[in-house]
Amino acid sequence: MIKRNYLLIGGIILSFTIAIIILLNYLVYNEELIEVDADPQQGFNYGYYLYIPNDVKQSEVNYLLVEPNNTGKPSDDSTIHKKAAKKLIKNGVGNYISKELKIPLLVPLFDRPMGNVKMYTHSLDSDTLKNNEGQLARIDLQLLHMIEDAKKKLLEKDINLKDKVFLHGFSASGSFTNRFTALHPEIVKAVSSGGVNSMPIIPAKEWDGKELPYHVGIANIKNIAGIEFNLDEYKRVAQYIFMGELDENDTLPYSDAFNPDERIVVKEVLGQEMQDRWEKSKRIYNYFGIPAQMVKYKGIDHTITLEIKKDIVNFLKLNSGKEIKFIIPYEY
Repeated sequence: MIKRNYLLIGGIILSFTIAIIILLNYLVYNEELIEVDADPQQGFNYGYYLYIPNDVKQSEVNYLLVEPNNTGKPSDDSTIHKKAAKKLIKNGVGNYISKELKIPLLVPLFDRPMGNVKMYTHSLDSDTLKNNEGQLARIDLQLLHMIEDAKKKLLEKDINLKDKVFLHGFSASGSFTNRFTALHPEIVKAVSSGGVNSMPIIPAKEWDGKELPYHVGIANIKNIAGIEFNLDEYKRVAQYIFMGELDENDTLPYSDAFNPDERIVVKEVLGQEMQDRWEKSKRIYNYFGIPAQMVKYKGIDHTITLEIKKDIVNFLKLNSGKEIKFIIPYEY
């Protein structure tokens, strides 16, 4: 009888131990960096990195974070862009956000070709969106397929994420996230776009009687990309758009960032100077009722500080629910 009781108690302890182990395996997840190869059959001609932070299963947010790669220079050597993307996913702002919010991070490995230098892929410019041929054909759609592929891979690891995603980008990749949101607002929950040349994309086909072609506005996106701009969905995206007060990184004069026609439109509609373009863009966003928090950080140039990182994390976390909310940004 006593032996039977011992066996019963032992069985209970064993079952309890197994249950604890299963629970700990579910709650605790050690960080992991995965390289996913290109898979044209799944819709993406380039690979991507997928970073999974510690304790991802304890996240209160449960969104996938996407940070587009931004090498900073064109090159026909894909290894250069891949190396820059790996550095970004391991040490960039997206990595900081990923760890703070305990959410996975995806960084694509798109090239920025020297052979076609006007196709500024890392900013998702007009030449990039118009491209329907070769490996770099419609990288916005390729990124959508990468997102779906990453969610499937994460689900296999019992990491279940919400349908929409968070986006973050700075400088060229800030323009990418800002423009991608206008093209595909239905997939974006909240977005952080920094250093956007004082001119986020204008969510309109025209302003002051001037047509606004992509990537200044959205007038021709149906013709060049088969996309009908959805203003209602766009207004459901929480946007944090920020600049440094001392930022002088103006790409308007450069031919890889703007063609002559786009440059003329920008000067006529938004202005020549970055400060003028910023204030005019804010007024236009307010006119259309776009829920974008547009912040200019005093004393900051073309960079992201720790305080700005914290503001981005707070903004994304605050906007993980149904309502769009603004934060109180750090003041230097």
